[in-house]
Amino acid sequence: MEDNFKLENCNPHEALSFKDNVFKVSKLKEKLKTVFSDDLANVLREKLKSYGVDIDPGGYISGGRFYSYGYSKFFQEGIECEILKFNSGEWQKGKMKIKVTLEFCPDEPEIEEIKEPESPLDDLRRKINEATS
Repeated sequence: MEDNFKLENCNPHEALSFKDNVFKVSKLKEKLKTVFSDDLANVLREKLKSYGVDIDPGGYISGGRFYSYGYSKFFQEGIECEILKFNSGEWQKGKMKIKVTLEFCPDEPEIEEIKEPESPLDDLRRKINEATS
């Protein structure tokens, strides 16, 4: 599956500065992948479970033991599920995956309102308008 962590409007070789800390975009992306695939996936699972949404990532049996795939599948290949499609009324198999997008939004410079200088003809126009009305 495609890259699940996008940094919109950023080149991997550019740097981001957060006060006194500066990171290359590529390093931030790499560390976010680690956080999302380990700790955060388990925290997300526990939080969802506490709200009554228990999602089983599945697993496999080897040597008579069950091994869970782990919740990092939320952010990587996805967790197998089915969706009930309204248009067909049928269940469609697929995977649910959480995508994360970080976007750099540049500050827009404030635009000062520039008043048009008054034209010497403005007085003449006013007088004509007054005379005709």
